[in-house]
Amino acid sequence: MSAAREAPSAEVVTFGPEAVPEVVALWNAAWGESFPLRESLFAQNTVMDPHFDPGGCWVARGPKRGPAVGFCLAKIAREPIGADGTLPDRGWVGALVVHPAFRRRGLGTRLLARAEAYLAGLGRRRVVLGGDPGHFFPGIPLRDEALAFFAGAGYRLRGDAFDLHRSIKGYTTPAEVATARAGHPEVDIRPLRPGEEGPLLEFMDETFPGRWRYTMGRFLAARGPVGDVMGVVRGGAVCGFAHLFHPGSRWIGPSIAWPAGVLARAAGTGTCGGLGPMGLAPAFRGRGLGLALLDAAVRHLQALGVDEMIIDWTSLIGFYGRLGFVPLRQYRHGERIL
Repeated sequence: MSAAREAPSAEVVTFGPEAVPEVVALWNAAWGESFPLRESLFAQNTVMDPHFDPGGCWVARGPKRGPAVGFCLAKIAREPIGADGTLPDRGWVGALVVHPAFRRRGLGTRLLARAEAYLAGLGRRRVVLGGDPGHFFPGIPLRDEALAFFAGAGYRLRGDAFDLHRSIKGYTTPAEVATARAGHPEVDIRPLRPGEEGPLLEFMDETFPGRWRYTMGRFLAARGPVGDVMGVVRGGAVCGFAHLFHPGSRWIGPSIAWPAGVLARAAGTGTCGGLGPMGLAPAFRGRGLGLALLDAAVRHLQALGVDEMIIDWTSLIGFYGRLGFVPLRQYRHGERIL
């Protein structure tokens, strides 16, 4: 029997803020090669998130109350997520991490059971894996052991999401984008300007009133600069948007949450930026303006010194692929009815 299997059982306790450094160290021991976690990102997505409840977060400690060897985070919507409300039918398991030396001893099962009991106690019968407000992942990172674990726990695994990537060094606007822009001279595609926050939110209230509107409202309320949003503007009205992130962003957007692994795989040094979400008003779709918006976003990040660009949480591989983006990471959606 291996040394890991002979190790005494871990003790599961409620998370406290003093545990942040060791939880980050645990995470990086388990996932750091692909998903290197910073304390700033961990804090943003947990203790600083309005949906976080310490009672729905647990740390497993090693023998004699030693360092963290397991971590689990569960959430419910604690305030309305735009027009979606508080989604009383569901709760989320946003993260479940076990140190490699303590796997296959039932610790992951114990942590998941805590999360399910917490959500059931709050009247949530539908448990969704990832995709929570302030999410780390849109689903389960596509690893065989993680898929097997959740399938064995009774979760239905169906549907994939992707993070996409390309180097934007030397990127130039393709002819089809230039043609689309020339065909719509009344449309301006540019970073939004101070004072255009109202038109942006009005557009989102009408077109994307749920989670995207809620997240944008939080971003602007936290004094996130509206210039980090590429807008499609006609006659003073915002008709489309793309939320951009770069190293100077005040908010660590999901597209730049895990940049180090990207740069390593790109076999070079560089600055990472990203996009997500983006969308157009229905009347502006099918005209090539979506691709023109994406092109403008790429060129804007280029101008900010970004070399590597990521699109997070999408299934639109064909659309983004038209400008050279390819899959970088894959996730599988999962849920269970308790």
